[in-house]
Amino acid sequence: MVSFVRPKYTKSKIKAAGKRSAKLAPTLEDSIVVENFRASHAYVLNTFQMNARRHSAGVERTVGQRLKRRNTIIDKLRREPSMPLHAMQDIAGCRLIFQSQKDLYDVRSSLRDARFSHKRLNDADKYDYIKNPKSTGYRGVHDIYEYTVMKEPGSAWNGLRAEIQFRTQPQHAWATAVEVADLITSSRIKFNDAKQNYLRYFQLSSEIIARTSEGQRSCCGELTDKSLRKEFISAEKRLGILGTLNNLRQIDSKRQRFKKNMLLIFKFDAEESERLETKVFENINQAIEAYDRLEKAYGDLADIVLVRGETEENIRDAFRNYFSDARAFVDLVNDGLKNL
Repeated sequence: MVSFVRPKYTKSKIKAAGKRSAKLAPTLEDSIVVENFRASHAYVLNTFQMNARRHSAGVERTVGQRLKRRNTIIDKLRREPSMPLHAMQDIAGCRLIFQSQKDLYDVRSSLRDARFSHKRLNDADKYDYIKNPKSTGYRGVHDIYEYTVMKEPGSAWNGLRAEIQFRTQPQHAWATAVEVADLITSSRIKFNDAKQNYLRYFQLSSEIIARTSEGQRSCCGELTDKSLRKEFISAEKRLGILGTLNNLRQIDSKRQRFKKNMLLIFKFDAEESERLETKVFENINQAIEAYDRLEKAYGDLADIVLVRGETEENIRDAFRNYFSDARAFVDLVNDGLKNL
């Protein structure tokens, strides 16, 4: 039986540890507090991913889950200094990827109408980036839930939050390509502080995919089809991102072992054939302990993520960026350019 990490510290102590960590001056105790807070989210993540699977049963979808890595937590605290660590909403993240927007919204509605005691913290439109795409081109829908139960042992985790992301396959393909580009170029596109040429490239590609794959508009709705096509082709000539993504080495699945608890280690400075390393574990606690050791060992030299999924294909599809596989994005953009 899995024994999940319990939260040990008060909100005030978590807040203080987060502030000092964001200033890059944490004490040893601060690091322990932050890690306990992060690791304790595995329990609520497990709860919400089970709910997500139950409410999407019978629908063609992919479900994935991940705990936010410690370096990313600290980075977010630095970018958003007014946000206390205990209020961070996406340390636990569950992702559902659908074939159609109808399925997406049907499952989302089912979860929102569920008869459980957990609190939903946002209204229907607040994080609906399909109806209102982000200026970066990101499209998808997010809901934030706060874990709430009345009885032990679950009540020990009351107040922790989880983010559920809903995307269609085209939306996921675009987001995947952004994360791959971030890893390859260190341009930080998804955090909206990349060089303008990279930002514009992914704004344009989002618009192409939205128009040609889903009959909608994204963040460049003012452009005509002709202008959109012309500007994107010019950007591709300068940056060559489609070519780079298309030529990335595909990991040979026959040489990888997959389990429900898995660490993906993307090494920035390694040779292309050695960039991705995977480690698998029988239970979540072993994975979290190894996660902590590896983050300390690698520091900023690698991106490490803890993922869980039902099958190898499930993990590959939900976390495709860590396998340098952005072929879906390349195909969608190339087909879209032909149809504009």
